[in-house]
Amino acid sequence: MGKVKLVDLSHPFGDKVPLWPYFADVKIERMHYHAKSGVLSQVITATMHCTTHSDSPAPVIEGGMYTPDIPLDKYYGTGVVVDIPKKKWEVITPEDLENARPKIEKGDIVIIHSGWHEKYSDSDELPRRKQRGISRKPS
Repeated sequence: MGKVKLVDLSHPFGDKVPLWPYFADVKIERMHYHAKSGVLSQVITATMHCTTHSDSPAPVIEGGMYTPDIPLDKYYGTGVVVDIPKKKWEVITPEDLENARPKIEKGDIVIIHSGWHEKYSDSDELPRRKQRGISRKPS
């Protein structure tokens, strides 16, 4: 087996990260300081599902695996990036995936480039922000 290159696709974590409009901000408090205690300890308070995270099937598939049950090798492997541009509220269909190029093979980790990553921010263009009637712009 050749050398494996792992690519970190996560967004930065910390306070001021873009969140869903109804999520509380991430809070990071220092509990111990190097100068004072010889060690740095922090208390981190965050809503589940903020920024980059991994979901297990259990919450949405009855009998599905929980995160500790998923083998580590399922988190890395052959990846394929497919372009499937979509407008707001357009659904990615099984046909979109079947017709995507490069071809998606069984076992591939699929990254779908829909263009919506450009809206990963505190943008008023996020569909859920508009859906809930939330806007930062003055009315």
